[in-house]
Amino acid sequence: MFSFLDDFKPYGHWLLRIALASVFVIHGIGNFMNMTGFATAMHVPHFVAVMLVLAEIGGGILVLSGSFLDEWMTRLGALLLVPVVLIVMFMTQSGDMGFTLSKVHVMSGMEYLIVMLLVSLYVLLKGNKT
Repeated sequence: MFSFLDDFKPYGHWLLRIALASVFVIHGIGNFMNMTGFATAMHVPHFVAVMLVLAEIGGGILVLSGSFLDEWMTRLGALLLVPVVLIVMFMTQSGDMGFTLSKVHVMSGMEYLIVMLLVSLYVLLKGNKT
């Protein structure tokens, strides 16, 4: 019934790459533009905030460009994103680790971060193999 979709299989990885890279690059640029506010919100020193932002932006760019260049770039990018997600998860959600609306995060609970973590791990494990 859906066999016509088989022709598009080699391009499916782009959906995950673009989603993952855009989330991290856009958030990273936003955090970079307000580094002091980001460091304060995360309760981390300024140096740690800079490292997190560089990992966000760099990891997203590597995940996206790794498909054109080399597999190790894709995996390195995903490897940079995993600790970022874990740090954000535990620094921002540790008081309210639910999957429903919270007082702090009125738009969502942990599900968004868990999806970002799982997609990052998938890209790390899969690399450029489609």
